Amino acid sequence: MDSLLTYLNQFVKIEEGVYFLGNSLWNWLLAIATATVVYFIIKPIFGLIVKKIDKVINHKLNKPGDIAVGALKHSKAWFFIAIAFFFGAKFLKLGEYDFLPFRLLMFSIFIQSGIWLNVVFSKGLRNWSQKHENPSQHTAIVIVLWFGRFLIWATVLLLILDHLGIEAVSLLAGLGVGGIAIALAMQKILGDLFASISIMLEKPFEIGDFVMVGEIRGTVESIGIKTTRIRSVNGEQIIISNSDLLESRVNNFKRMTERRIVFSLNVSNLTTKENIHAITGIVKNIIDSQENTRFDRGHLKGFSPGSIDYEFVYWVKSPEFIVYMDVQQKINLAIIDEFAERKIIMAYPAQKVMLEK
Repeated sequence: MDSLLTYLNQFVKIEEGVYFLGNSLWNWLLAIATATVVYFIIKPIFGLIVKKIDKVINHKLNKPGDIAVGALKHSKAWFFIAIAFFFGAKFLKLGEYDFLPFRLLMFSIFIQSGIWLNVVFSKGLRNWSQKHENPSQHTAIVIVLWFGRFLIWATVLLLILDHLGIEAVSLLAGLGVGGIAIALAMQKILGDLFASISIMLEKPFEIGDFVMVGEIRGTVESIGIKTTRIRSVNGEQIIISNSDLLESRVNNFKRMTERRIVFSLNVSNLTTKENIHAITGIVKNIIDSQENTRFDRGHLKGFSPGSIDYEFVYWVKSPEFIVYMDVQQKINLAIIDEFAERKIIMAYPAQKVMLEK
């Protein structure tokens, strides 16, 4: 019993009043009262200011301001408690623990700032993605969001460690060695990951685009963290890693505004001189008479052993493949009709054999 009283006397001492942890009862009352008053003044006033700003911003439809107010609305109760505790502790003598109120205040400021920045970054990225809404960006946005949050909280952690007196530089150096080893082991995965982010930012293609990658032709079905899936013209699904995709030459046919068409005509070398001169004009008139076309050029290109060769170039004012095929079919049928009327014979592979008697 005596030992218990001796232990308690270290904390409570009757000497010209009641003392607890080296501070009089009056000091404790002042500290608690101050902390309570500060808390119930700062928190409601802060909330009132945020509401006023929110009304003004909603009236003006200010997106950046709306994001800032949304962040302030995530202010935590413990943040205001830490502020109240800091001011209340001014009336107390904590001896070797005098640093504690200020340190707790700084920790709460660091963490609360991290929460605010996290909300601002998340909402800002979400608003940006809504303005540039595209299914192909979803995966990359998740990656950017994750990296952004990681950087924010890593910075908060480093600030806390620095405030505790821990040398963050030495810690980072130690982590850097391990990070290099991990990065080397995950080099291919990280390459595909950053390639996915690059596809999101540069947008060389999107879901639904018809592309050609090397010998592969098809429609982009999905863009993931590591791979992109293309449905080929033959029907099978082809999976290509994002890093390999960006290192290849990609032709995006969906972004064509017009389609350039080159085709040849081979007529018999027995064609009359008048028809040889007229063929270029005939085909030009046929192309000009079609909708969605623009004639470019037509030339007698050369001579082959069994034919006279022409080359024609025109533009279809639509990127759609089916539109091009419909136009080309009409042109071909019109050429057949016109040539039949003028008795122009198309060349065909033939071989003449001379037999000696």
